[in-house]
Amino acid sequence: MSVRILGGSAKGRALKVPGSARPSGARIRKSLFDLLASRAPSGTFLDLHGGSGAVGLEAASRGYEVTLVEKDAGAVRTLEENSRALGLPVRLLRGDALSLLPRLGEFDVVFSDPPYVQDIPRLAGRLLASGVVAPGGLLVCQHPDRLHLPDVPGYEREERVYGSNTLTLYVRDNIGPA
Repeated sequence: MSVRILGGSAKGRALKVPGSARPSGARIRKSLFDLLASRAPSGTFLDLHGGSGAVGLEAASRGYEVTLVEKDAGAVRTLEENSRALGLPVRLLRGDALSLLPRLGEFDVVFSDPPYVQDIPRLAGRLLASGVVAPGGLLVCQHPDRLHLPDVPGYEREERVYGSNTLTLYVRDNIGPA
């Protein structure tokens, strides 16, 4: 499988893909970064399920300050190789995304595309309650189109469907706790 960076300093460069990964397709990545260009064109970016780095390294290529979280050892090695080969500085944390949440701080953009066997609505709820999304920030959940994530107080929710995948966006209010 060939995955390439779509924009920024590493545009056109190929990524290695670990066997355990299901990288986001080019169409959904292009749509994601088109959305971010008008809403959060820069800042801090957290990719909670790093995989091949298709999304996180794309963000780094476009100038975001990126933190990648990945629990699979093989995928962590591939992420290290990809970031080094592309010359993209990222912070890489090995571990379970939910376990690491209390240590991560706040981010302008949080991207969650977990293995689809996970309870994605429950995961999204935990992410929104954790405070990882900065005031005015954005949580983007990629999930199968058959799932619909709930409205959550303190966040504006929007869905974008791309074939069999959906991006659910949660924009955090600028004021008050999440």
